[in-house]
Amino acid sequence: MRTVQIPAVSPRKESDREPDLTSMYVIHRAMLADLRRLTDLLGGTTPLQPARDEAVREYTALLLTEVHHHHANEDDVLWPIIERTASQAVDLAPYTDDHQALAPVLDRCHTGLHGDRRQLGRALADLLDLLDDHIAEEESRLFPIISRFVPYEAYAWAEKQVARRASLGQLTFTAPWLIRYATPEEAARLLAGAGAPLRLLVALTKGRYARRERVVFG
Repeated sequence: MRTVQIPAVSPRKESDREPDLTSMYVIHRAMLADLRRLTDLLGGTTPLQPARDEAVREYTALLLTEVHHHHANEDDVLWPIIERTASQAVDLAPYTDDHQALAPVLDRCHTGLHGDRRQLGRALADLLDLLDDHIAEEESRLFPIISRFVPYEAYAWAEKQVARRASLGQLTFTAPWLIRYATPEEAARLLAGAGAPLRLLVALTKGRYARRERVVFG
């Protein structure tokens, strides 16, 4: 991931537009939903044929990359913006500590990709437990602070940096994956702010994602 130079930014004025947190809500929803689906699938008794087993592991690897990148982007891009605009209103240390606690669990998940399906399922279940608590805390406590103090333009800038830090290969998963978990209204907002290249990418990859999802989850 490329290093990001954080610009100077002042707290949002009350009369200014609030930042649009749609992408954060959708990616949180997508991570938790897929972890639940994969945990149920891997903990079940239905045998997985070799082709499906391989597809499940490939999908899980892509999801784990999303989880890692999401929290790295928060640490590297969003947290510095919040510190510059809302440091008097929030202590980000607990959220950073949560990210550090995720690292060994993610490592176990990656190890599980190459082992027994139940071992992988247990590791994903542990990751789900951690993310459930972490995301609930973020959305209930941190999101209102972002809405109050971070300017719309600064948050939009952060989202653009996040997109630039992603590889094209990962974006071919990320783009249709987010649209899959967005409501129609959320999808419209995401696509409106994405720019023409990402809108084209969604159009080109949504069919492939849908086929992959059917193979994995049935």
